[in-house]
Amino acid sequence: MWLVWKEKEIKILKEDYCDKGDSLSKVLNKSPNAIRIKAFRIGVSRYDKRNAIKLTEKEEQLILGGLLGDLYCKTTRTTKNARLEGAHCKKQKLYLLWKVSLFENLSFNVRKTKLATFFYKSKSYSCLNYYSNLFYKNGKKEINLVILDKLNEFGLAIWYMDDGSFHKRDSTCRIYTNGFSYNENDLIKEWFGERWSIFPRIYKARDPKNYPGKVWFYLYFGRKETEKLFELIKNYIHPSMSYKIGVSNSNKEDLIENGR
Repeated sequence: MWLVWKEKEIKILKEDYCDKGDSLSKVLNKSPNAIRIKAFRIGVSRYDKRNAIKLTEKEEQLILGGLLGDLYCKTTRTTKNARLEGAHCKKQKLYLLWKVSLFENLSFNVRKTKLATFFYKSKSYSCLNYYSNLFYKNGKKEINLVILDKLNEFGLAIWYMDDGSFHKRDSTCRIYTNGFSYNENDLIKEWFGERWSIFPRIYKARDPKNYPGKVWFYLYFGRKETEKLFELIKNYIHPSMSYKIGVSNSNKEDLIENGR
């Protein structure tokens, strides 16, 4: 029997299919397959809205700062558009949820893994292809001056909260850039000096027991350079990550909630 669609139902399908997809099944009292067929026949695509998305400056900085750290942005075998993927430990769950909440145009799924970490993954979007191509030109994440020059204070704060650590004993900090080569670390070091007048040093790290012969690199900021870095990013630090800039729990209210 031919399924009859009322005018009101078609209106709902046109307005909500991009965002809700098969979940409209309960609203319209029709099977997911019937909804997909009708959407195809009237020319409504779930991807039309996604392909028209333009990211805000804040969203771009969240992506840039995250990709300088452990965030990934790649296409898969089943998608032509890229998606964002990342994870945080249980201690950083609030920070993860805060980051996800700042994305006005992207939708994320957050789940707890068997290792008790929290994994977050966006849907695929054509606007993310730019960042995938920017960071993964040769299939591996690489850093260049074009990427670094796009970063502002907010993006720098995201990068530090993702991959930075504060050492209370000597009031110094580090950014763990160990995923990049020495030449890339040298580029980042020079960029800090030229862009922000902050002068970190490149240190080596080794783990001969587990990775014999392997060498990693990270950026070390002395006390004065740490003070300069924190002065730049302190207004953008989420309260749950305040320990990374040496702020105790009792002083969290001193953080300015910029952009939250």
